[in-house]
Amino acid sequence: MLDWESLFKRYVWDDRTTPYFIATGKLTRRQADSEVFAYCLFVGVLFSVVALSAMSELSPHGRSPLIMLYGFTVVFASLLLNYTKLVSAAVYLGATPLAGLAYLVIYGIGSDRESVDTIVVAIVLLLILWYSLRLVRIVQQYPTMPEGSEESPRRRLFK
Repeated sequence: MLDWESLFKRYVWDDRTTPYFIATGKLTRRQADSEVFAYCLFVGVLFSVVALSAMSELSPHGRSPLIMLYGFTVVFASLLLNYTKLVSAAVYLGATPLAGLAYLVIYGIGSDRESVDTIVVAIVLLLILWYSLRLVRIVQQYPTMPEGSEESPRRRLFK
C-alpha cells in the first residue's frame, strides 16, 4: 500500500528537496541545487515543447524560426544554470516570463481565446516572474552557502 502522506511530504514539502518557503539566506547548497534543478527542469521541458512546436507548420502561427531559436536558447540556459549556477543564465531564464507576456500582448488580446484564459495565463506568468527573482538571489548567494547534509534543518533545530 502506498504511503501518500510521505510521498506528498517528499515531493511537495520537504526541507531537503523542496525548500521553496525557506529564505534564500538560510538555504544550503543541497537545498539550492534541488530548487534550481526543479526550476530548470520545468522551464527546460516547457521550452523544449515551445521550440519543437515552432518548427511545425501545424502550430497556431505556422513555422517560426525565431521562436524556435529562442526556445532552444532557453533550454541551453536551463542546462547551463543547473550545472554551473551562472548568474547570467539565471537572469536570462528569469526573463522568460516576459517573453510569455509579450506573446500574450501581441497574440492574446483580442484573439479568439476567452479573456479569462488570457488573464489566468498572465497571472501565472507574473507569478513565475516573481519567483524568478528568488532564483536569481539563490544563484547570487550560492557560492557562500554552506554545503548542507542529509538531515533537514528543522530536525537539527529540535535535537
